[in-house]
Amino acid sequence: MLLIKASPDAFFVPANGKNMFIDSHCHLNFSCFNEQREALLKQLQEQDIKRLVIPGTAPGSWSDIIELCAVHKQLYYGLGCHPHFITTFQESDFQYLEKLLQNSGTQCVALGEIGLDKFADADMQLQEQVFIRQVQLAQKLQLPVILHVVKKQGRVLEILKEQKFTCGGVYHAFSGSFDVACAFIALGFKIGVGAVITYPNSTRTKTTISQLPVESLVLETDAPDMALYQQAERYNSPLNVISVFESLAALRSESKNCLAAQIYKNSVSIFSLDND
Repeated sequence: MLLIKASPDAFFVPANGKNMFIDSHCHLNFSCFNEQREALLKQLQEQDIKRLVIPGTAPGSWSDIIELCAVHKQLYYGLGCHPHFITTFQESDFQYLEKLLQNSGTQCVALGEIGLDKFADADMQLQEQVFIRQVQLAQKLQLPVILHVVKKQGRVLEILKEQKFTCGGVYHAFSGSFDVACAFIALGFKIGVGAVITYPNSTRTKTTISQLPVESLVLETDAPDMALYQQAERYNSPLNVISVFESLAALRSESKNCLAAQIYKNSVSIFSLDND
C-alpha cells in the first residue's frame, strides 16, 4: 500500500505559534495519581499539554472517570470493556455502557479501550463476543474506538471489516510492521505512539513509525503504565508525552514545530476535541 506524506504547507499551525500536546491515552483516574493529581494537572498546563483522553477499562471505573472529567474540562474520556476485565462480563454491563454513552456530553469522545489480547485470562470466544458488541455500539453511536490489540491484529482487522465499522479511532500502543499499521490506517485509525519508541531494541516499530504519514500519528503515554526507557520513577506520567515526542522527532524528517502541530491536529480530529 502506497501512502503519500503531506507537503510542508499542509501542516496545521497553532495560532499562538507554540507547540502544544495531547496525551491521547492516559489513565489519570488510577488511584496512584490521587495524591498528586491536582498538582499534575497544573504542571501539564504549564508544559502546554492541553488535553488528555482517559480510556475506561471496566464498568467499576466508568462513573469515576465521568466525575473526574466533569471537574476538569481539559480531560476527555472513553468508556469500554478492556479484554483483561471481561471474565465476569454480564449483559447488565453492556446495558450500563450503552446508557452512559447515550447520555454522555461532549467530553465523551470514544468507546474504549476495547479489543483482543492473546494473553488475557478471558477465553478468545468471550473476548470476540464482547469486542464485536462494542464495535457495533460504537458504529450505532458514531464513536471512534480505542483499540487494545495483542497478537491478534489480523482477527481485529477481520472483525472491523465484517462489521463495516466506519468511525475509526486509535490503535493504542502500536508495536508492529508497516503493513499492519497501513491496514488499520486504511480503516480510518490513527497509530498511537508511546514509550516503545524510546527503547533501543524496538527497531521494527521505530522503522515503521518513521515511515508512516504524519497525519496518521498521535502521542500517548498510557500512564501510569508503559514506562519510558530507563525511567527512574515508579509510575509513568502524562508529562512524559513530551519525551515520547522528542523520541518521535528524532525518527522523523519534519521539523519539530510541524510535527507537533500536525500531531496535535490529528488528536483533535479523531476525537472531535474542543480546539484552543
